[in-house]
Amino acid sequence: MLTQDEALELYLVLWAMGMDDSWTELVHCGLITAPERPLIPVVRFNLLSHGNANAEADFRFDVHGVRRLVAQFGLPETVIASSNDRCNSLEAVSILLYRLSYPRRLHDMSIKFRRSTSSLCRIFLCMVDYVDDRYKDKQFFDTELAERRMAQYCAAISARTHVEGVFAFPDGTKIPICRPKSMRDGINLQRSVYSGHKRVHCLVFQGTYCSNMLFGAKCPS
Repeated sequence: MLTQDEALELYLVLWAMGMDDSWTELVHCGLITAPERPLIPVVRFNLLSHGNANAEADFRFDVHGVRRLVAQFGLPETVIASSNDRCNSLEAVSILLYRLSYPRRLHDMSIKFRRSTSSLCRIFLCMVDYVDDRYKDKQFFDTELAERRMAQYCAAISARTHVEGVFAFPDGTKIPICRPKSMRDGINLQRSVYSGHKRVHCLVFQGTYCSNMLFGAKCPS
C-alpha cells in the first residue's frame, strides 16, 4: 500500500507519460486508496452553552444527562440522515429530546437549531428509527427487567398501601390526532378514536406504571 506522498509522485509520473488510465485501474484494484478526510459538520447548536435549568426545561435532561444518553445510544460521532443531512451526535439527540419534550412545531425548532424544517424532520426521523431499532425488544415489555425487580416493586407498593402482590398500576395518555374520515366500506373510524372524556379524536397509549415512576409496558390501543 502506497503512502499519500508516494501515490502523488506516482500519479505525476503517470500523468506526464499520458497513462491516466493506469491510475484509474490501480485505484479500482485497491492498490491506492484515497485518504479519509475528517468529517467536520457545521456546528449550529451548542448544548454546552445551556445551563442545567434551561436544559431540563427544553430536553427534560440536564446537560450531563443528554451527554450520557449519547454515550448509551452508541451513536457515531457524526449522524448522517437521509438526503445527507449531517450533525454531531450531541445535536441529533438534542433534536430528538427537544421534539419529544413538548408538542413542538418544526418551525419553532428551526429558530433554536438554525436548520431548515425539512432537515430537522429528517434528523428527527433518523433518530427515531435508530432508537426504535436498537431498543425494540424492550419497548413493549422488558421481561428481564420485570423479573429482576418485580419483588422490589411489590415491596415498595405494599409498604405504602398494604396491598400484596401488586407491582404496577394501569395508566395511559391520549395523543390528539386529526379527525379521520370514513372508509369506503362504511367503517366509521371517528367512533373508534373519539374520546368522550377529552372530547377529541386521539390515540390512547396504555401501559403499566411501576413504582419507580417508569412505564413497564406501553402500547397504542
